[in-house]
Amino acid sequence: MGVMPRPVARAIRSVRDRFDRNPNRAVPAVLRDEAKIVGWISELTGEPHSTVRRRLREEYDHFGINVSRAMAEAGLEPYVWSDDLIKFYEQTDAFLYELVTWNLNRLKALMRRFVARMLKSDGPGPYDVLSIGDGLGVDSAHLAARGHRVTYHEVSGYTEAFARRVFEDSGVDVRIVVDESELPAEGFDAVICLDVLEHVPDPPGMVRRMVSYLRPGGRLLVHSPFMWIHHSNPTHLRASRRYSGSLDLYRQAGLTLVDGTPAWSPLSLRKADTPGKARRGAALNRMIIRCVGAGMTTGRLVTFPFLWGDDLRLIEARWFPNPAKEPEAAPVTTVCERWR
Repeated sequence: MGVMPRPVARAIRSVRDRFDRNPNRAVPAVLRDEAKIVGWISELTGEPHSTVRRRLREEYDHFGINVSRAMAEAGLEPYVWSDDLIKFYEQTDAFLYELVTWNLNRLKALMRRFVARMLKSDGPGPYDVLSIGDGLGVDSAHLAARGHRVTYHEVSGYTEAFARRVFEDSGVDVRIVVDESELPAEGFDAVICLDVLEHVPDPPGMVRRMVSYLRPGGRLLVHSPFMWIHHSNPTHLRASRRYSGSLDLYRQAGLTLVDGTPAWSPLSLRKADTPGKARRGAALNRMIIRCVGAGMTTGRLVTFPFLWGDDLRLIEARWFPNPAKEPEAAPVTTVCERWR
């Protein structure tokens, strides 16, 4: 629960939706049709269409509810790393609901546009791009549709299977890599890592690995809300709160801040091949980013100041621009074995 009462947040969302004259704007084409997405999830999980719709609607109104429920059923402690989490990421279908809803969200759309704009600022490209932890593959498809050579790296499971459908439906060529050892050193012009570091037990180690995949002068685009430790984010790790507002996490790995949004969603950092080679961004913007980061450091001690994040996600949530007209009577036959 955020700071704002949920009925108030939903009322604000309703007003915002009513005045949105272009509901398709910034919504990935592959996610616009509710019936199609419900059908895909039903095929992958074996759940009836009615159950899929209910769980999607629950996620729309209560972000994180499916993952929270699945973690409780698996006996996993929220905010704490364990080896069982690896199996959980591979076997649960809960992230399908969370990630469909998140990729429809206006906040996610803003990040997606910023990433594309930052890549374009280096020249027309195309570039070799590694997308880490993209889940449903929507960001990877978005960049591939703009001509970039994209590699999608994600753990195997439901989300990876869903991503394959996204790529096929979008008509884009994206290389899928599940085994990290197959990723080439210094093989990419850019690495995209959005909403991943707060889930891993060793963020500095992961940042160093991502830097190793970048060519000299390459760019890392990253968003990591370490301070968001509350019920809607049960897989965020409490131990990683110490990295809230920390640019040292990236500086110590050889990265230089270039640009970003004031809310760090995301940051753009450059791998320099020689000292001082990293491109200068807007000096004022970098100063604002550092000032906001200083405020984010309070997240190392308390979480209350950041509960507004839940309110904002609820207000900016969007439903499918093309909602289903009628519920289907029966589930689609499963095409892959369901993990349990």
